Parts: sequence; structure tokens; C-alpha cells
Amino acid sequence: MEKDYYSILGVSKGAKKEEITRAYRKLAAKYHPDKHQGNPLADLAEEKFKEINEAYHTLVGDDYTYTVPSKSSSKKKPYEDISADAKDSLYKGINYFNEGNFQKAIKHFNEALKYSKTSTLYNLLGLAYCETHEYRKALQPLVRATELDNTNGKYFFDAGYAYYQLKIWDSAINYLLEAYNLLEDESRLAITCVYLAICNYNIGKTARAEFFLEEAVTYDPENTSYQILLDEFRSTQEGDHHPKWKSAQKIDRFSFTSRLEESLGNLFHTLFSK
Repeated sequence: MEKDYYSILGVSKGAKKEEITRAYRKLAAKYHPDKHQGNPLADLAEEKFKEINEAYHTLVGDDYTYTVPSKSSSKKKPYEDISADAKDSLYKGINYFNEGNFQKAIKHFNEALKYSKTSTLYNLLGLAYCETHEYRKALQPLVRATELDNTNGKYFFDAGYAYYQLKIWDSAINYLLEAYNLLEDESRLAITCVYLAICNYNIGKTARAEFFLEEAVTYDPENTSYQILLDEFRSTQEGDHHPKWKSAQKIDRFSFTSRLEESLGNLFHTLFSK
């Protein structure tokens, strides 16, 4: 019997690519194997994940033309819910942040938080700590931002990035998967997929690492660095059957992830810091 890919994704026949993509991301986040490790239903979840992945890639072929969803004019602005008492410190903090004076930015963001404990302020404080490489201090405000606004993919990415820098791979994967589910901008989705690939690679999940590198290429095909990363990754896997592979695996892993870091360059700052 021919598979009904629309039914698998829970969308109506003839649905537009935007609707198909939203449905796919929601299901992919729900059934992704990383969320079911040690779960009795892990095998079932993995089969379901494969099925929805097949459905998505079958339906979003060349016949679809993607259009960016229009933004609602009624959407709340980032600083709209911040009190007047906090705004003076907020704007001073932003100015210091943009000037690269992150310690003063931290001071003023903390001052602003005395008056308004908002997701925006917590996120800015966490980002300022990230700029000073104080990732453990960054975690609390970045995670708090996701708790106050669990619909903002950028907040989840930023928290995942801090966990990534601390090499807490499982937590990084959890937050980055939420970002993967929530983000709409395809260039941001691509870089999220790259970080997911690195995290999965570092816990030995090479198949998932390859999947996310493929997704990065899909989301941002014009960025040739992603294809280079995918090719580089595949080249590291070719010797898996050789006797020397196990002894060389740690060296290769370090080398590969180091090259990934170099290739990523300032993408985090370009896409997520502002």
C-alpha cells in the first residue's frame, strides 16, 4: 500500500510547504531519538522519526515554492514589557555590549533586572556572560529566558550554546532541539543543525551527526561551508572498518571538531548575539 505522507505529518493534502515544514519540525522534536534514550519506546520513536523524515523529504520537492511567513504587526516588541525604571539601565547595557565592554553591560543588565524580570533581560545578561566566556554564569539567565518565553527559538539556541561551550552535550542537545523546532529563519536553522551535529558527534552518535549536517546543507544550500563540513565528516568515517580506527578515533574526533570550530568562525555572533 502506498504511504500517505500527508497523513503521516498530520496535514491536509495539498498543504503548502510552510505548513508541512511546521508539522515536520514539531513531530521531529517530539520523536527525535535523542529525547528517548533509555526509554522503553525508544525503538518505536526511532522508527516514527524515520517515517516522518521520509514523508517530509518526499513532499517538499521542487514543486514547492517557499515564501517567508508575514510577521504580525501586533506582535509584542522585545522591550515592550520592560518597565520605565529598567529601560535606562537596559539601554546603557546595550550600548556597552555593542562597544565590547561586557562587564559594564553585565552590571547594567543586572540593574535592569531589579525592576523587570523579563525574558529579554535574562537573555541579554546571559549573552554578555557568554562574551566574557563565563558560560556557567551565563546558564542561569539563559535558561530562565526559555522558561519565561518557551516560544522563542533564539533563547533555546543561546542556552544550548552555553551548554555546548561547557561540553555538557546532552543538555546542549535538548535545548538545541527545541531551537530546531521553533526557529523559522533557515540560516539560523542551518547553524543550529551544525551545533547539533557537533554535540551528537561528541557523544558518539555519528549517524545523527550526519543527519544534522545534511539538514544544515538543506536549509542553507548557498553556504558552501556546510557542504564542506558534511564532506569532511564523511571522510572521517571511511576508515571505520580498519583495525587502527578505534585507537585513532579520539584523535580524529578532536581534529574534526577543531576544524568545525574554525569553520564556524563568527557565525554565532553574526546570527544570534544581536
